[in-house]
Amino acid sequence: MHVDFEFSGGYANINLIYRGDTEKLPPEIASKLLRLIESSGVLDIQQSEITSNRTGPPDVFFYKLSLYEGGKKKSLSFNDATVPDQLKPLLELLQELAWEQLRKKE
Repeated sequence: MHVDFEFSGGYANINLIYRGDTEKLPPEIASKLLRLIESSGVLDIQQSEITSNRTGPPDVFFYKLSLYEGGKKKSLSFNDATVPDQLKPLLELLQELAWEQLRKKE
């Protein structure tokens, strides 16, 4: 499964991007990522279920997540005020992967 993840905003105006494929990750990380994708139900969430007029405080973070597998694509956009609780563990792992990918580029 290919994953595109963007994390931006906050007072520091962070802009992190993770692009990767579970087949290229170490097996234990790939397994954890796939488990979190499945357990979060992200593939079943509709954008209309998480869209809201709530923008949150000035330090709010924004997320864009796209998952690709077998010719299918699932994309969602949300922020701290609209993110479903069940996605938070998945987002934490993706943030870690984004920071790691950034460190490798430096």
